[in-house]
Amino acid sequence: MDIQDLRIFARVAAVQNLSSVGTELGLTPGTISKRIQALESELRVRLFDRTTRSIRITEEGATFLSYVERILDELESARAAVGENATRPKGKLKVSAPATFGRFIVAPAICAFMRAYPEIEVQIDLTDRNVNLQEEGYDVAIRTGALTDSVLIAKRLCADSQVVVASPAYLEAHGVPRTPADLARHNCLVLKNNWQWSFSRGKEDFSIRVNGRLMSNNGEILLHAALDGLGLLQTSELRVREDLAAGRLVRVLEEYEIASNSAVWAVYPSSKHVLPKLRALLDFLAGWFREVEAQLPRTANRIGSGRKSEVSFPLPKPSTRQCQQPNALLP
Repeated sequence: MDIQDLRIFARVAAVQNLSSVGTELGLTPGTISKRIQALESELRVRLFDRTTRSIRITEEGATFLSYVERILDELESARAAVGENATRPKGKLKVSAPATFGRFIVAPAICAFMRAYPEIEVQIDLTDRNVNLQEEGYDVAIRTGALTDSVLIAKRLCADSQVVVASPAYLEAHGVPRTPADLARHNCLVLKNNWQWSFSRGKEDFSIRVNGRLMSNNGEILLHAALDGLGLLQTSELRVREDLAAGRLVRVLEEYEIASNSAVWAVYPSSKHVLPKLRALLDFLAGWFREVEAQLPRTANRIGSGRKSEVSFPLPKPSTRQCQQPNALLP
């Protein structure tokens, strides 16, 4: 059933004049009559009684009209709602993020975002599984590490530098590794069966097979073990930034870079027709992570720095500019 036919029917019922409706809609009276007849044929009822001088709605037509008017009202409401969501940040967003990273890094960012955009609702699911955005209905996923090839659009939010850390108690008991080769004599906390740790310094590359008593697919368990003095942990500097600043962890092997193209990414299905609600979130997260990255305690509490930093590391607060005027999102 054609929506335009329903509109024509409703207008004819209201005006009771084919010529007037034709003029209003830019159609001839003959076309209006044919559209009404086609609707009557589809419904198998007579909607209007016609004479050469008048047109009057039938009882069946009046019953049908009560439904058509509701349908057209709902359609206009739906059109208005979609149009409003397409011009300003409003509506629901479904977000996925890694479990540990999501709790400590993404959660405060989402809370700040929701304060800035009170008309946006957010469902955030924390999982270390790479969700299928399209099949599972996610608008965007926050991911860390190196991305695999994908049909998704990826926006880089910030670098995700990797560091090797341990608790002061562990280093006091077992000594401080000075070179990657020293790791072979230490207890290393291993994520997802990654027993091979790679480093570089200048033009030299180092690949070391590490040993350890604890392996897990969950970074939070390994971080807890590192804080508890059970070994050395290779992890994201973002994830342990507060522990480094507070002295609960110490960075080692700072003269060596960990070979990684790891970063924090926002991935989403398509760059076409990105609604303002998603546009606002992507821009907000980009600004948030820029501030986080800028505040990383890069000289704080490392072996060889000569002192411990006493600088606290509060989470960034969104600026008024970020809250009110989202910038363009795509890189």
